[in-house]
Amino acid sequence: MVEVIQLDKKTLYAEDDDWQVDLGDGAPIGLGVVFEAVDLAGTEGFGDGEYSVVVEAAIVPRPEDLDEEVVLEVSEEESPRRERLIFDLYRHYGGVPVNIDALQPARASCGASAFVADQVLRPEKTSSGTTIEMRFFRTVEDALTFTREFYVVMSPIIFKFLDFLLDQPLWMGTGWDKMRMLSKGDFG
Repeated sequence: MVEVIQLDKKTLYAEDDDWQVDLGDGAPIGLGVVFEAVDLAGTEGFGDGEYSVVVEAAIVPRPEDLDEEVVLEVSEEESPRRERLIFDLYRHYGGVPVNIDALQPARASCGASAFVADQVLRPEKTSSGTTIEMRFFRTVEDALTFTREFYVVMSPIIFKFLDFLLDQPLWMGTGWDKMRMLSKGDFG
């Protein structure tokens, strides 16, 4: 069963005991997904639209599976609460980004999800030049409502494609490398 924790006014965290990955040493680590409502109003190239909030998602290790050095580096508290540790980890290191709308085309979910929150779909070009439909919300509250009612419900599907997601290149290495670094302290 998926558990949802509110980390701050615009950030949610979801986890399930079934969301795990083996990093090659036979000891699986637990995973969660951070969902952050980001207001793009006023950012370069966006302008001031009425619908300016998007939801970004990232896979992170569960706090129990973090390397001790990573915990010491990201936390300002000696014994941080679990929620605070997740939030600090996400702010400091981020996670493996996930396009949650790629699980189901945005237009396909509109009929079932339009009642949940005020939203619009817009075509956006990715860095590779591909055009995708992106979901935009009027407010952070609308984005979080939609996240709780739709994205969290859809999030178990992410873990059916976990190998593919972790194979994707990141700034330094792959998602596998990031998970190893955060959970095993493998910075090399």
